[in-house]
Amino acid sequence: MKINNVVIGLIILIIVIIIEIIVINRNTSRNQDDKKIINDVVDNFMMIAKIPRPSHHEEKISNYLVDWAKEHGLDVIRDSVNNVRIDAPATKGMENRPLVILQVHMDMVVAISDGKSFDPLNDPITVIRNDKEGTLSADGTSLGGDDGIGVAIVMAILEGKMEHGPLRVIITVDEEDGMTGAFNLDSSWLDDASYLINVDNEWSSEVLVSTAAGDTVHAEKKVSLIKPSGNTTVNISISNLNGGHSGVEIDKGRLNGLIGLANFLNLLNENNIYYEIASFDGGTAPNAIPAKANAKIVINEKDKTIVEEKMREYCDTLKTKYKNIEENIKCDVNIVNELPLVISKKESDNAIKFITKVVDGVYTMSKDMDGLVESSSNLGLFKIENGNISFTTMIRSSLGEKEKELLDSQIILAKECGFDASSKKGSDAWPYNPNSKLLELAKKVYKEQNNEDIKVSAVHAGLECGTFKKIKEDLDMISIGPDLKDGHTIRETIYLNSIPKVWNLLKGILKEIK
Repeated sequence: MKINNVVIGLIILIIVIIIEIIVINRNTSRNQDDKKIINDVVDNFMMIAKIPRPSHHEEKISNYLVDWAKEHGLDVIRDSVNNVRIDAPATKGMENRPLVILQVHMDMVVAISDGKSFDPLNDPITVIRNDKEGTLSADGTSLGGDDGIGVAIVMAILEGKMEHGPLRVIITVDEEDGMTGAFNLDSSWLDDASYLINVDNEWSSEVLVSTAAGDTVHAEKKVSLIKPSGNTTVNISISNLNGGHSGVEIDKGRLNGLIGLANFLNLLNENNIYYEIASFDGGTAPNAIPAKANAKIVINEKDKTIVEEKMREYCDTLKTKYKNIEENIKCDVNIVNELPLVISKKESDNAIKFITKVVDGVYTMSKDMDGLVESSSNLGLFKIENGNISFTTMIRSSLGEKEKELLDSQIILAKECGFDASSKKGSDAWPYNPNSKLLELAKKVYKEQNNEDIKVSAVHAGLECGTFKKIKEDLDMISIGPDLKDGHTIRETIYLNSIPKVWNLLKGILKEIK
């Protein structure tokens, strides 16, 4: 009996060792597979990052993508606005599968840190790969992960690294600032497709199924310049704010640099400190929360000290008000050795009135989904320079009546402040489809691969899916993507370990879709 127990024990020990070896080998193989996926995608991303591609300036990246497709023997078409369509034949044995569209955008929002010398039309993004932390970031600029990482993923698929049925990749321009790529898309590019997967989401553990409509309100006017009555010029600025995406992060309570600086000028008015504006500038894009703003004003020399004191007091107030939200607020007042021309006090007051009175931030929250912003507005750009005054706001809403309410209020306020403003549709709403076969397949594949449910989400931002749905009503769509944090800012970060998760989800969907 003792001998039998020893033998049984040895057998159990051998079985445990064998199982451990199998698990170790499986994990090693999986880690190697994941590493290869990451490297393949990052290699493509590094190439993209070398090519300047801010919104409205996509010629270079569009040329690159067309040449790249031709080099890989793929059918490629480019339209008049520089959208690119690439068709890839089905993997052998999968020719009878339905046509699937993978969709991404080639442009990016450029954010630049204070003091960084960077020309967004000519300089490459300097990408920092940190394998210890498992991240990609950029040196002093935004990274362009939105949506460069999506482009890099679909390029790797087109390189033949994933099995698929008939596949079409559509890479659009100007998604970040007007969506002219989607609005001008040839409807035939969506013909024969039943499914579209947008690779522009920012969380690998969720699938996006609905987005809000977006509109921009814009105005500009020329005003006369006059000689200042003051005798001392100062630069005032508020900087080092978090900024961020005006859809994804509008509910974080972050300070808009434009509004922060305009409120300081209001404070000077309240304290009877006379100033005249020579310039005022802030913001990088309508859909980015301004992380800084600066102005050049002319004051009387006797008020220099009190302006400095008021700025210190104001900055302390901001730091208290935005504690745990804005940890690095910086406020500056610097003397300038020049006496520039200025705009009139009336024009100045009207400009500051608009900045401080316009709706900025969350307007209404959804009554149907907890935590989802329903309507918002972002003052993304405001500039006074050489007698030109201009502004752009971005309105988002998933409810038509609130969208109109915000639009009307801003047009009225602009008129009160002497602006002739107009609005432009920035994105169409993408309503939730409860009968989506693609969503159900994504949920099934993700659960099998990760042993947990994927989160089904709606977001208060605009994707091109809304416009595609408007073009082709029966198109079944979802949006997925790897983990990306702080998009549209100098802190933008991609998390490398999330790339294989998205890759495998796409692989599973394309393998099973019928």
